[in-house]
Amino acid sequence: MEPTEVRVEAPLTGYMFHKASKAKIPISGTFELSPVCNFQCRMCYIRKTAGEVRNSGRPIMTKKEWLNIAEQARDAGMLYLLLTGGEPLLWPDFWSLYEELIRMGFLISINTNGSLIDGEAIERFRKMPPTRINITLYGAGDVAYERLCQVKGVFTKVEQAINGLQRAGIMVKLNGTLTPDNAGDMEACYEYAREHDLIYETNTYMFPPLRRDASMIGQNERFTPAEAAKYRARSYKLSYGEDLYRKYLEGIEKGYVPPPGLDESCIDPQDGKIKCRAGKAAFWVTWDGWMTPCGMMPEPKVEIRERSFLDVWKELTEIGENLNISSVCTQCPNRKICHSCAAMAMAETGETSGIPKYLCQMVEELKRFASSELAEKRTTNANSCRCGFDI
Repeated sequence: MEPTEVRVEAPLTGYMFHKASKAKIPISGTFELSPVCNFQCRMCYIRKTAGEVRNSGRPIMTKKEWLNIAEQARDAGMLYLLLTGGEPLLWPDFWSLYEELIRMGFLISINTNGSLIDGEAIERFRKMPPTRINITLYGAGDVAYERLCQVKGVFTKVEQAINGLQRAGIMVKLNGTLTPDNAGDMEACYEYAREHDLIYETNTYMFPPLRRDASMIGQNERFTPAEAAKYRARSYKLSYGEDLYRKYLEGIEKGYVPPPGLDESCIDPQDGKIKCRAGKAAFWVTWDGWMTPCGMMPEPKVEIRERSFLDVWKELTEIGENLNISSVCTQCPNRKICHSCAAMAMAETGETSGIPKYLCQMVEELKRFASSELAEKRTTNANSCRCGFDI
């Protein structure tokens, strides 16, 4: 797969989201069917056991409730729909809900760990295909899965799911979650993706799991800021190749790298208002009936049961208009290379207006890493030129 193919949003899609954001049309929704998962990933932001769900004080959403929301959201403009969890295929009514949602005309993507996608599931997807299935690849073998996800002998099942889906003509994308527990498999995962002609997009930033445990502000089983910066740069090189990697390092040195930083994609540079798609053109409904702008944020949230979708959406967008990030962030000289957002600020500090120091440190480490890498490359190039001249 060519580097230029690695996750570039189609201009038409970007235009649609831009127009929807301005008009406050909920063009994209996420249905978080359940927090229950057959994996026990150490850094997961949401995972609960079935017992914890039963004792939570809030019932899990039913198929009837999801379909009611879907019908109203469709009438309000929703086109894109992501089904996620936990592990969505563990939700008891997954297949009957999925098939009805397909018939309603949504462009559906599914987030899954892939371990439950057997031959029967592949055949059902083949008959009623989603737009894409996103499989999180936690490693290139059982060792990494056991260390990070605390499950044994599942890599082969995941690999069989990927191969079967590809043979069935289902679009697959691989997502990566990189922590100290599986960092040793990073290169092997990229190689696996290349061999299977698949996009592999990895993330080195792990959200503190406030939705799982409110006391975990600024904490998770994750890299130090320096390690996160180093692996982020290395993952960019593996995704895009040497030439674009050098341009990326030079962009960091100059103070601007894509995707755009806070002043362009997350907030308004004049008034500090949050302006990402969350709560403007996109929404998330949790397994227990809250609508929130983003699944990483425990707040703000609005009860959606027994209320009309449009009323809840309107209330959420009005709340979003009054959310600000820190003025320190908006004025930060690193704002065009820091990809922090309101959700990250809340996860790191407990409020959207807090200063996410972990991200601050990560960006400073990224700058140091880029300077070191570029200095080495320039020295190597200079020596090569000198040797060629002497000869």
